[in-house]
Amino acid sequence: MAGRTMIIIQGTAWGVQETSNGKRYLRVSVTPGYRDRNGQWVSQPEQSYSVWPAGYANLNPVFDQISQLRADQSNIVEVTVVGEVNAFHGYQNKQGQLAASCNVNASAIAVTNVRQKGGQQQRGGFNANPPQGYAQQSQQPASDPWASPTQEPEF
Repeated sequence: MAGRTMIIIQGTAWGVQETSNGKRYLRVSVTPGYRDRNGQWVSQPEQSYSVWPAGYANLNPVFDQISQLRADQSNIVEVTVVGEVNAFHGYQNKQGQLAASCNVNASAIAVTNVRQKGGQQQRGGFNANPPQGYAQQSQQPASDPWASPTQEPEF
């Protein structure tokens, strides 16, 4: 039986792109690292993700929200993405450093923080109440017994 590789990404959304046939995807990057024994930050190669909606996911509302936030180039939009790895590529960037790129089919995307370049925060933490008209993740399937909180599911 073939497996699937699921991934959760916490990174920076750089913008929504559109292909020539009208499909939209989100560009996200992550610069991982760790603190060494002396407490110094050690950066790892940057990872780039092209985040595409999974076949059933309607991510247009959150794509619209991110596009609106990124219209002001001083906004840094942090997101959390949940999805399935589709393709992975290693490469050498313009500075000669190793880097990685990955395509992800996302089932959910949430804007988790928006801040100005220079560190000034506009909105922090998980946005449990997105602005009117925006959704943070795809809608639940109609067959989900927990989709309607006003009724108890039948067992």
